[in-house]
Amino acid sequence: MTTQRIALVTGASSGFGQATATHLSAQGFRVFGTSRASAPSGSASYELLSLNVRSDQSVEACLKTVLHRAGRIDLLVNNAGYALGGALEENTVSDAQAQFDTNVFGALRLINAVLPTMRSQGSGHIISVSSLLGVVALPYLSLYSASKFALEGMMEGLRSEVRPFNIAVSLVEPAFFKTNFVVQAPKRPLADYAPFRESVLQYVSSAVDQGPDPERVARAILRVATTPRPRLRYRVGPRANLLVELRQLLPASLFEGVYRRVFHLDATVTPTRSS
Repeated sequence: MTTQRIALVTGASSGFGQATATHLSAQGFRVFGTSRASAPSGSASYELLSLNVRSDQSVEACLKTVLHRAGRIDLLVNNAGYALGGALEENTVSDAQAQFDTNVFGALRLINAVLPTMRSQGSGHIISVSSLLGVVALPYLSLYSASKFALEGMMEGLRSEVRPFNIAVSLVEPAFFKTNFVVQAPKRPLADYAPFRESVLQYVSSAVDQGPDPERVARAILRVATTPRPRLRYRVGPRANLLVELRQLLPASLFEGVYRRVFHLDATVTPTRSS
């Protein structure tokens, strides 16, 4: 008799998380999805629990519920996150702390919560949803990119640390997909950056609106979760590998030039004089 695999998917009320939870459930996983404000749907194929990834107490309570109901955990999909926009100068240290608290430390809280059980079982798989912007940074999404770069490094180190316990670690790096991905505006916008910021964020908005269905990412996560020997990184989406390969192959100055042209960043700004 095969034991049903237990999965915990954060940010499962919409987008990648919802699609992933649905696909995993359809393939025989018992899935616990999470959302900051759980609102279980009668038609959902998985249980939806309340979880704030920025709270140690909330994470602890969520894991306790999963283990009480299922007795084990085989798969963690870290998907919860958000994007803070604006030039780096338009954001404060507090803004950066909030961005990292969700996208990096939120994932860390979940990882630390599930690892004791996975080590005890002698098996498990942790998949974190990163981004193509965690491989190639995007101007005016600097803090978001930084949080994804940090997540990438954290997961890469973790992979070797937990390998002796038969625990797999993987990253899924989507390009832009048609989800509810909304970039939050900076709290202290500066006029000097406005035209450049608006150009980049308009590009991102259009790319999301015209992007593929998030089901494609969910199917990729399902494949990663069910493959016997998963790799560390999986890129998903139109031209995702091409952009990374261009960065690796082109001289830095040429690659930066391509970026400036794509995002209309070549204009010069007259310096603002202090009075």
